[in-house]
Amino acid sequence: MEAKLKKNTATLVILAVSGALIYALPYFRNYYYDVFLDAFHLTNTQMGTLGSAYGVCCLISYIFGGFCADRWKTKYLLTISLVATGLLGFTLLLYPPYPVLLLIHAAWGITSIMTFWGALVKAVRSLGSENEQGKAFGFFEGGRGVTNIIQSAVILGIFAFFAKHMSDKMALSAVITVYSVICLLLGFMIMMLYKDPDQGTVASEDKDGSKSFDWAVLWKVLKMPTTWLATILIFTSYAMIISYYYITPYATAAFGASTLIAAALGYFSQYCRPIGSFSAGIIGDRIGVSNMVLIGYILLALGLVGLILLPGKASFILMLLIFIGIIYTSMYALQAMHFAILVEGDYPVESTGTVSMPLMIIGYSGEIFMPIIAGACLDYWGGTAGYKVFFGILLGLAIIGFVTVVIWQRVTKEKRKEIALQRKLAKEQVLT
Repeated sequence: MEAKLKKNTATLVILAVSGALIYALPYFRNYYYDVFLDAFHLTNTQMGTLGSAYGVCCLISYIFGGFCADRWKTKYLLTISLVATGLLGFTLLLYPPYPVLLLIHAAWGITSIMTFWGALVKAVRSLGSENEQGKAFGFFEGGRGVTNIIQSAVILGIFAFFAKHMSDKMALSAVITVYSVICLLLGFMIMMLYKDPDQGTVASEDKDGSKSFDWAVLWKVLKMPTTWLATILIFTSYAMIISYYYITPYATAAFGASTLIAAALGYFSQYCRPIGSFSAGIIGDRIGVSNMVLIGYILLALGLVGLILLPGKASFILMLLIFIGIIYTSMYALQAMHFAILVEGDYPVESTGTVSMPLMIIGYSGEIFMPIIAGACLDYWGGTAGYKVFFGILLGLAIIGFVTVVIWQRVTKEKRKEIALQRKLAKEQVLT
């Protein structure tokens, strides 16, 4: 890592860990489904509505998240989000009734997105210079991946220990306690370590020290073609990220993979995540972020073509693994570049929250209807044919993403030249 980013390494690590673990509390119920169901005396329908409550509040939060990120100090938003998420986690230890549980999950949708995600993206952008954005976001996403690998193993060990020596409910309480304490500690660490960058003109200071959101800046952002191109890039790549778990049942249906192998293919994605993210960050800063995105879409398309055309025979399971590895690695490489590419769009760091509003609202909207499209494909065509049709749709989106990057590079030609020159000068300074 280079000059500015190197000085902020400790902060980047804390942000990456925070960006992974704040979502542990809203989602851990899925990994301990039966135990959670029994401990809180829920029906399967009620369990599902907890996810729906969280999802709806997340969607609403994406709309207002950018507003919050550019109005209040990043340090305070991140700290409050982590502390509030942790405190809400502690309330689970009381094993409250279903209505209270529903409110907790809805509140997590606000604390983990509205006051957190936009501010987090802004914080990561501020840690590196213009020619370090690839590394900043690549190492951030890679760090999140490594954190998830480590924490899932540690938490599983803690759960297994308490379940063996006490009870499943005590094991669940131990998991809740650990996640909640970690969120509180991370909140305090960010308060101590993170320093807000100097603010530009995106918002003006009020008497209370907060900033008035500048709607003129939002209007300017919405009129910029790069905003909509970046939105398409996030939409087309995020569609794959939220759809990859359909590969697991496809491997079972088409290749006769055992349940164990199918599960291993799902976990394999988390091991590809740091590889794709770290590589994208390093390469992106060397050859240009948009060039890295271009490579990402090419690899993603090749992986999907291989997945679709590969004959469904058990003897081809190794080839299947190779194509899946390409898909996993490329999709996480693209995710790492979602916001790193903004540097080529010439958006100042202080307007990150404003820029992220349309990017997140539309870019992440696939989370709502991609599962519906997948289900429709599987119901209409059935069997392996349904999966292949759905993968074909994802391939089409990858091609659209590729074309969008080509257009992006034409629109941002001058800014990319400027960044390339900065990169060249930085190398010369290192050599001298």
